[in-house]
Amino acid sequence: MITRIFLTSLFILSFINTSISQDDAEALLKNIQDKYSSINDLSADFVQAVNQKVNLKGKVFYKKEDHLRFELDNALIISDGKSSWNYNKKQNKVIITDYDNEGGKILSIRHIIYDYPKDCELRTFESEGRTGLELIPKKDNFGFHSIKLTIDDNNLITKVLVDDPATGTIQLNLSNYQLNKNLPDSFFQFSPPEGSQVLDLR
Repeated sequence: MITRIFLTSLFILSFINTSISQDDAEALLKNIQDKYSSINDLSADFVQAVNQKVNLKGKVFYKKEDHLRFELDNALIISDGKSSWNYNKKQNKVIITDYDNEGGKILSIRHIIYDYPKDCELRTFESEGRTGLELIPKKDNFGFHSIKLTIDDNNLITKVLVDDPATGTIQLNLSNYQLNKNLPDSFFQFSPPEGSQVLDLR
């Protein structure tokens, strides 16, 4: 009898803790969504590492909706939400693709904080004194196992950690945010330089 009561108590406590954790995750997600809803555009310095090895550094610019620009030492990646241009400066080569693919979406703030959570289990976690939000897909039709978002005191994302089944661990660190600088739409479009090799895959 005592054992049954003990097990029942454990089950109830487990259910309560899970509910609290889920409520905390939902509240954290809302804070993040509210913050990014108040932002029209932003820029930040970023460092990307794959399996803990840094492979990209540069600056990222974002503007609603799905306008992206990555400035790297030897490359420029730009999207206007419909098409994406990947320009290799050394090779003077441009590859143009449709934005609407999983590779593009996984870099999209809108998809990460508004679309993906609808089909994911949400959890909170603690890392380096910060509370973060973890997204775990409920089904296997996503291109990732999980995404972890680390948040600063202003509810801005400072780290994105993607568990990618094909690539491994992809980590993106963001810093030195600048918000609402009225970036023009033209900043997120690209005209291939004269003499460049253009490969249009749209």
